[in-house]
Amino acid sequence: MLGMGKKKATADNGIGALGKVELPALLTKEQVAEYFGVSPRTVEAWRSTNTGPVPIKIGKHLRWTAESIRDYISGQSVA
Repeated sequence: MLGMGKKKATADNGIGALGKVELPALLTKEQVAEYFGVSPRTVEAWRSTNTGPVPIKIGKHLRWTAESIRDYISGQSVA
């Protein structure tokens, strides 16, 4: 669940209320999927095609930072 081990990240980066959502310092694939309302397979597809938030590798595990999630959201635009 997203609430576990959360670190407050409240920088307002122009994305409205999402800029004030508290995210854990490091998120798992399942947490990223829950946050975006997609399946973990979608997060895997994003990673393999370099189209989603950029993960970091810790040992053999991939994790996503709150900053990479916010950067990804900020970079999305509606045509």
